[in-house]
Amino acid sequence: MINWMGGWPKDGLMSAADWEERVEAAAAIAATERLGAFERKSEPYGEKLRMQLAQGVLKGRTGGNGGLVKVTQGADGALAWIAEQLLRPGDTVLTEKLTSRSALQIFRKAGLKTEAVTGDRRGMDPEALTTALFRHRPKMVYVAPACTDPEGTSWRPEQRAACQARCSEAGVLLVTDDRQEMLLYEPEAVRQTRRPDPGVLSIGQLPPGLVAGLRIGWIAGQTDRWGKSAVNASASTAEPRSNALEMRALSRLIDEQPLEPLLEMLRVQCGERMKRMTDLLSRKRIPDMSWLEPRGGLHLWVTLPHGLDGEALLKSAWLKGLIFQPGAPYYVKDARANTIRLTFAFSDERQMKQGLARLAESMEEFTGRWSRS
Repeated sequence: MINWMGGWPKDGLMSAADWEERVEAAAAIAATERLGAFERKSEPYGEKLRMQLAQGVLKGRTGGNGGLVKVTQGADGALAWIAEQLLRPGDTVLTEKLTSRSALQIFRKAGLKTEAVTGDRRGMDPEALTTALFRHRPKMVYVAPACTDPEGTSWRPEQRAACQARCSEAGVLLVTDDRQEMLLYEPEAVRQTRRPDPGVLSIGQLPPGLVAGLRIGWIAGQTDRWGKSAVNASASTAEPRSNALEMRALSRLIDEQPLEPLLEMLRVQCGERMKRMTDLLSRKRIPDMSWLEPRGGLHLWVTLPHGLDGEALLKSAWLKGLIFQPGAPYYVKDARANTIRLTFAFSDERQMKQGLARLAESMEEFTGRWSRS
């Protein structure tokens, strides 16, 4: 089975075996400390990891202040914490018409209302956002301006600034989902990131494929400011769920080697695989099939020939040993059924060729049926 659905791969630049050894070593140290073998106080690994992240991969977002970082179980864990702690059922969230499927699932689970704001691949339309802020009175605006999911595009700086200014004027929390920002293919784009202003929370994570099995994410920003005014009075003190042993193991890993070289390797790998994937797709010459070349990330957003349905195509491809994400669940409203998302970043060339052959064969079963009618 070739898995282009996404998720977390079984292996990474650091292998599963290597990471398991590190977690086991962290567990052994924790057990020794509990037995009182050391007279010194146990290492505050959570606080240390927050400082390491703030002074390392998140320095542009925190200015090196570890107090602006909360560690979570991935970016989805960060968004779920925000939805549970800073919002309440019935609140409205504004987002782009085409946005993260997992985010929409989190909002529905939390009982939140979701409204789409019009825009294009350059970002939200500022005037449409102003109108939506007045009409819907939202408690939060959720966007992914650095590298969108599923398209992998980046907002223009002026539209990103306009979105932040309009939210600030309205006193509405702005959450930027920056989980794919570390995988922008152009390094210059990564270096342009900066610390978010008050009123903005940035969520992110170490990318899948970096360390096998590791799901460490974060919230960067002043969460306490929003917790004090929220319905849930414990928001300012409640901590997100996280794996203590993984936090300790990651902290020890960062002590030994910085994460930036690993991130650069993964960024280059994803960029090269994206180019190979789109090259192979071009050679297939499938009529009326198009795709958007991403600026970063793990995925390729594909528009199928008119009349094809991503859900139906998945059922056919599954029988041939290929799975992917149908595109309809990524739309807040007016979904286009003839879209799919392919996660190419964890496939080698052999898997790409086999997967695209299976995809083309599945499509031909539908288009051939139409042509004969």
